[in-house]
Amino acid sequence: MNRPTRLNVSLQAVMNNVSILRSLAPNSLFCAVVKADAYGQGAVRVGQAAIDAGADWLAVALIQEARELREAGIKEPILILSQPHHNEISELKDLKNVRPTVYTAKAVNQIASVTPEAPVHLKINTGMNRVGVSPEDASVLADHIVESGLFLEGVFTHFASADELKSSFPEEQSILFDKVVEELNQNGHHPSIIHMANSAAVLNFPESHRSMVRPGIAMYGAEPSVELRGRCIELGLLPTAQFETEVSFIHKVGKGETVSYGRRWIAEEETLLATLPVGYGDGIPRSWWETGHVIIRGEKCPIRGVITMDQLMVEVNTDVEVGDKAILFGESQQEIITAGEIAEATQTISYEVLASVGKRVPRFYED
Repeated sequence: MNRPTRLNVSLQAVMNNVSILRSLAPNSLFCAVVKADAYGQGAVRVGQAAIDAGADWLAVALIQEARELREAGIKEPILILSQPHHNEISELKDLKNVRPTVYTAKAVNQIASVTPEAPVHLKINTGMNRVGVSPEDASVLADHIVESGLFLEGVFTHFASADELKSSFPEEQSILFDKVVEELNQNGHHPSIIHMANSAAVLNFPESHRSMVRPGIAMYGAEPSVELRGRCIELGLLPTAQFETEVSFIHKVGKGETVSYGRRWIAEEETLLATLPVGYGDGIPRSWWETGHVIIRGEKCPIRGVITMDQLMVEVNTDVEVGDKAILFGESQQEIITAGEIAEATQTISYEVLASVGKRVPRFYED
């Protein structure tokens, strides 16, 4: 694909970040989260780089994501973080060393009928209230897992607010989770892999590290929250992706002329505009136009007018030419735009900014 719009992914940055995060939890297994195509950066290449840097496990959300990794030749254990849909469970029999998550008796029965004696991980709902067995029912379901012939290898939960430094809720979840694990132990269940720490907890809650940690967003050099931005910089985590394109057209608009849909930007004076062949169809948040900018020739150029599906316009100086590189997020000549900066300005999170980069944007890898 010869499109000038591209996402450059640094596998060296991935490895740097994995090494740093591993050092924060040296006594825990390291499970690199590569769901959603490694947050839009390519699960196979990023997953292999993480393994090369010391990751012990990979984690995905869907069976199809696990299959992609296996078909690419990756052999390390893979955790499917969500309970598979009943229509997909039969696919588990063809996937070796893949651990499904369970939290209902029905799924346990279906998995046991397809892959007898398979290892599974039991998810506990300690307050996220998304999925998971209730703490009160965990022991009963654990009994059922064992009675069905499956192997209870792991037990885990997920933090709801570990990225909020003043929140006491992560500690409350941790205490509740420990009580569940203790009850399981008392009832004869001794899963070898206990895990709860996501990126924010790896960075800021060492008491939660347990026998495995599951960093995601931090592995890509993006902060889990604005509050943890300084911590990521202090540790030396590096952004792994740079989103760029080229100037495709340059023209002037006169004073009083408007730009783009809705005519929401009005030129206060004669203005030179550059058009970039990228838009919200490629993953640039439409609302970024209000305060957003790109980097061209080492300078930040403000976006002018609403971002369209395939193109956006920026104000430039007379030095800019068609074909010049434009950085949508990334770094150039001392200037930097981060996914976190875009997320903060558009009232979303860096996870969404990264994962939204569309499939029609080709990925290029730097070893």
